Amino acid sequence: MTHVHDTKNSNSIHYSLDLEALKQFAEKSIQEIERPNRYPFRDRYLHTLRVLSWARRIQALEGGDLETIEVAAICHDIGWDEHINHAIISRQLAKPYLLAHHYDETKLEKTLQAIEMHNNRSADKAQFNIESLIVMDADILDEVGALSVTWDIISASYEPTVSYRSILEKIKEYHGYIANRREYLQTETGLRFYNERIGVIERFIADYQYELG
Repeated sequence: MTHVHDTKNSNSIHYSLDLEALKQFAEKSIQEIERPNRYPFRDRYLHTLRVLSWARRIQALEGGDLETIEVAAICHDIGWDEHINHAIISRQLAKPYLLAHHYDETKLEKTLQAIEMHNNRSADKAQFNIESLIVMDADILDEVGALSVTWDIISASYEPTVSYRSILEKIKEYHGYIANRREYLQTETGLRFYNERIGVIERFIADYQYELG
């Protein structure tokens, strides 16, 4: 049994699941699906680990059951189908694993909801538990900020022509896109983190433009 420290509640949490084994299951599941990926440098499992990190940061300030949040974050992208929302497929794959490994039955439905709803930006959030809202926010926080700038720079190298100016325009275009997605953040902490990441991009753009002259 794994023991961790909850930074918000200062209590020892007794986990009903081996998170390292769950990560291995998630990595294997992601490797086996044929999810389209435009850029080879974007690894879906590494995205999962970053979402897990964001989820832990938010939970430390917002509360909620940490194990539920961690399990949902690890499983949120394990499925894929061209015709069905991948979040639904991920829930379907996660449920038998969790049942087979004796996951705490009192947490099961909350965890499955957090997996299934992690990318449902249009649903009525009033019906959701805090765990679902935190996983939603953690997912949208990945690749916003320094990582999104890096993504734009690397992806520009795949274009037929590339220049300092074309890279700047790509960064500015993506900044405009994500700056208009603040309404999707569901927790106060998630929104604060998101605004901080937007600020990183804006400072980079200002420095970039200054250096270009």
